[in-house]
This record gives sequence, structure tokens and C-alpha cells, in this order.
Amino acid sequence: MKKQNSAVTKKDLNSLEEQVKITKVEVRKLNTKLDGVRNKIWLDMENLKDEVKDEMALLRNDVAGMKDEIVTEVKAMREEFTAHQGAHERQQETLEDHEERIKKVEETTSPPSA
Repeated sequence: MKKQNSAVTKKDLNSLEEQVKITKVEVRKLNTKLDGVRNKIWLDMENLKDEVKDEMALLRNDVAGMKDEIVTEVKAMREEFTAHQGAHERQQETLEDHEERIKKVEETTSPPSA
């Protein structure tokens, strides 16, 4: 069996050093790209937050508008119900008054029983 020479030469070291330099440059480039991607994501998130805030403000305005419409309608219905209830009470009073008057008329016009 042959023994392999495991001695490292200056040429080998220089080659390895050059590869490490290239790798460092590539890592810096990747870090720069990664920073750019991070910044883009951050800006996109900020824009998205602003859009969501704007949409929520519009939604709140829509809900507030609908709420006002509903409250206005309920108030009108209550007023109408109160007026309607009052009319019924007046009609009931009139009916009761008519019943009393009819009884009095019947009592005065009916012949006495023997």
C-alpha cells in the first residue's frame, strides 16, 4: 500500500484562502439581498396595515350610518305605535260610553215587567 502525502502546501492554503474570500463575498451579497427582502416585507406590511385601517374606518362609518338609520326607524315606529295605541284607547272609551248610553236608552224604552 502506498502512503498518501498529507502535507498541505502553500498553494493549497492560498487556494483555500481564495475560496473563503469568495464565500465571504457571496455571504455579504446574500445578506444585502436579505436586507432588501426584509425591507420590502416591512414596507408591504406597513402598507397593508394602512389599507386595513382605512377599510376599518369605512366599515365603522357604514355601521354607524346603518345604526343611525335603524335608530331613526325604531323611534318612528315607537311614535307610530304610541299614536296607534292612543287611538285604540279613545275608541275603547267611546265604545264603553256608547254601551252605557245604549243601556240607559234600553232601560227607559223597555216596558216594565209584570
